[in-house]
Amino acid sequence: MIFYNDLAPDSFKNLQKISVWGCGSLKNLFPVSIAKDLPQLEHLRITDCGVEEIISKGDGVEEQPVRFEFPQVSYLEIVASEHLRLIQGNEQPVLLVEEVIPKLEELELRNFGDMDQFPPDLFQHIKVFAVSGGSPFSLFPFVRRLYNLKRLEVSNFDFKHVVPCKGDVGTLPSIRNLKLVSARNLKRIWRKDSELDHILSDLQTLTIHNCDDWINIRVFSSSLQNLTILNVSLCKMMTNLVTPSVLKNLVQLTTMIVRGCTKMTEIVGNEGDCHQTIVVSKLKCLQLCNLKSLTSFCPWYYNFEFPCLEELVVEHCPWLKIFSEGVLSTPQLQRIKQSHYGEKWSWTSDLNTTIQQLNTEKDGLYDPYDFNISDTFPESIEIWTRNPQEILGIKNLSNLQFYKCSSLKYIFTPSMLLSLNLLRRIEVEECSSMEQVVREEEETMRHKFTFLSLLSVTIKSCSNLTNFHLGSQALEFPQLRNITIAECPKMTAFSSSVSRESGDASENVVGKGGIYDNTATFFSNKVVIPSLERLDLSSINIHKIWHHSSSPSMGCLNFLKVKRCHNLKYLLPSFLAKDLVQLRFLRILDCNMMEQVIFTDGLVEEHQGRNQMFFSKLELLWLKHLPKLTSLSFENYFEFHCLEYLVLTNCPLLKTFTTKCVSEDEPEIGQHVQASNLEVHNSSLLNEKVISSRILLLIYVTSIDLIHLKFFLFHTYFSY
Repeated sequence: MIFYNDLAPDSFKNLQKISVWGCGSLKNLFPVSIAKDLPQLEHLRITDCGVEEIISKGDGVEEQPVRFEFPQVSYLEIVASEHLRLIQGNEQPVLLVEEVIPKLEELELRNFGDMDQFPPDLFQHIKVFAVSGGSPFSLFPFVRRLYNLKRLEVSNFDFKHVVPCKGDVGTLPSIRNLKLVSARNLKRIWRKDSELDHILSDLQTLTIHNCDDWINIRVFSSSLQNLTILNVSLCKMMTNLVTPSVLKNLVQLTTMIVRGCTKMTEIVGNEGDCHQTIVVSKLKCLQLCNLKSLTSFCPWYYNFEFPCLEELVVEHCPWLKIFSEGVLSTPQLQRIKQSHYGEKWSWTSDLNTTIQQLNTEKDGLYDPYDFNISDTFPESIEIWTRNPQEILGIKNLSNLQFYKCSSLKYIFTPSMLLSLNLLRRIEVEECSSMEQVVREEEETMRHKFTFLSLLSVTIKSCSNLTNFHLGSQALEFPQLRNITIAECPKMTAFSSSVSRESGDASENVVGKGGIYDNTATFFSNKVVIPSLERLDLSSINIHKIWHHSSSPSMGCLNFLKVKRCHNLKYLLPSFLAKDLVQLRFLRILDCNMMEQVIFTDGLVEEHQGRNQMFFSKLELLWLKHLPKLTSLSFENYFEFHCLEYLVLTNCPLLKTFTTKCVSEDEPEIGQHVQASNLEVHNSSLLNEKVISSRILLLIYVTSIDLIHLKFFLFHTYFSY
């Protein structure tokens, strides 16, 4: 409860805003005594709560119905409150009918569930409706009820199975502003028989953000004729924005903004008759920003007229060479801005000439911080192969991306690294021939290489990559925070001094029959990464991650994930695990050979001592599809003081977290543990057969502190 039932009248008469978040035990928001007297309330927000009724019935309500009024409320937000039944009256929910909240104009529902539960006369004065998640089948029927709706925002919807409307769709609101965020299968809703197509003709503003599978705008000639602002950003699969026929129909368009669409090579695509003239009569502002693949506004021989174009922003478009191949008219344009917020600009006689000149200048259309090298742009590969210093010499270069560079076997040599003191990020993806990122091919007297400013290394889908670095020198990364390596099946080590082609890559470590014998490690003792916070390894060929004798300090590591590393039997040696004092998230997924998470190495145990305590700050532990995992550790125990989320899926041999008891007073693992030690809030998760000593032993270790546990999911098959 928030409010006591017997508070004096007018106790909260000046309350204007209520926001409740994460209150799982809260079943109702207001008692009747408070709800009937909130004349100043304007803003109401309920997020991730157990609220079932906004106003509780209270004693005596059925005998004496109470009329509720919220005359000033204009904003209501409900997030992930799946059990909410609104206000409960005698028979029907009566919340927010016109007489109750006459001024409600803005409604936001996120992960709410089925919107059909709302009464038919609900929300008649809503002007702004934002919805995230839920069923698309109930979306458009609900929107039809919002007769005064002007702005619609839709997030995280999958429109794959939306049923096309047939016949009369009824009265549709005259929506002026539409925003689509993280929508999937978006192309289906542009169909002529879709619900959305019926509201396009009145749109004035269209914003589309982070819709990865969206290709381009293809609508019918009668649509979008009133559109004034088009804003598209972070649509990764989009190669062009509009067709010529669509662009000609945008007769009211004044502003076009395109940002962060990494695969977009042109704004206007080809549609056949290239020698026609396209007049964009009212466009005043055009912004093209962070379009790494853009080569031109239109590479075809269309003629363009922009009689009102006054502002053109071209920012971080390194491969833009020409605006248009056809005849181009821009009588009002007098400059090209190179930043949408700064004052840097250029102009040389006309638009095409200015862009061509900027393209040849390193400080022109080149991104001063970010450079992309890809087979998509043969010129970039040619420059890198002929004289990489032409790129490395770019002032303030901080990000380098290599994407589908099929001819490169490596990227850097030691001499090239001297120019990378400001480099902050390296990204390598789908480079099929690449074997190393850094390769020592010339003599060098340096004892180590230091990447002074590097913060992030991301390597994905490089089928022949064996190492990040091949050579004898040590590597030091004083600032490196993130390492992500995925889908590199031949990668055995981050740094190696032995080529896989010339000999055995193993280190032949001599031990006392310990786990580490005769197997190369991912991080050798020559790699120093003191600031690493995030390590994500997926589908690489590693047997162990850390070196037995001199591993880099991992004191800053807070996120660790390994996935589909099928040769990995053990994750962390105990001498390193004890230093993971900041580890908060641990995920081990689909590792077929994983037997233990933490093990004690025979080479160092005499110096370290046993019975270490680990994971005191761990918040999430996720173990999935580990068929050989038997325990987290045989020799150590854990203190999960901060554990909130525990997920165990398909770990059939996992019977206990540890076989080690903390003291003689504790029960030996294997003895029966009473069910009172396990609190289950959702009985459907654990049926009668599963509630056995086996699963209780999995949870019940007296040294484990689970007072902060918020979520637990267990799923496996027992040989019972």
